[in-house]
Amino acid sequence: MAQPLRNTAYKNFKQKLFDKSLLPGAFVSQRELCEILECPMGAVREALKRLEAEGLINLLPQRGIQIADINVKFINEAFQFRLMIELDAVRRMVAEPDKALLTSLLGKTQDLKERAVKADAADVALMQEGLDVDLELHAGLVGAIGNSLVADTYGSIDDRIRLIRLNGRFYATRLAEAMDEHLNIIAALLDRDEDASVQAMEAHIRTSWRRSLGNEVNG
Repeated sequence: MAQPLRNTAYKNFKQKLFDKSLLPGAFVSQRELCEILECPMGAVREALKRLEAEGLINLLPQRGIQIADINVKFINEAFQFRLMIELDAVRRMVAEPDKALLTSLLGKTQDLKERAVKADAADVALMQEGLDVDLELHAGLVGAIGNSLVADTYGSIDDRIRLIRLNGRFYATRLAEAMDEHLNIIAALLDRDEDASVQAMEAHIRTSWRRSLGNEVNG
């Protein structure tokens, strides 16, 4: 069955956002957006309601549609929410570890760290792979909570984090550091050490938070 056009418009918007065809803070009209997304006006208007609810756009009277601006407020809200949800997710994972998930992530993370140490400073393909593995760990932990409301809400935060990362400066040296932080988290989870797991996750999120704010201030 063909998906409703509003879903197509919604997915096309995210694709254009993440491939940087649509830039944070930019203004577009509904007509321009219809052309960019290759969808009719009605479908785009329906998609815009959902995108506004998720904080990815602002609908401004007489000014048009503004793509979410990656500013201090945008970054702080995303990481504050992430910190609250993921520390709880870590505690739950310690109680009932998903060894298959953690073991799979352990191998991917070790491999990425080793390649990042040797990589060029701005290896785009490696950076994308690193982002995917990073999000896989965080989404996997949140998914293990088993709460559909939490998962749906986290999905919109996941989009914000991806947007922050894609529009910041993230080099091979930072990727190696981030993967090392992930290895600390995974090792503590496999050891079922709750205190170490929580401390490792909080340190990782707060480091990413500070770096994201630094990109915004210095960008």
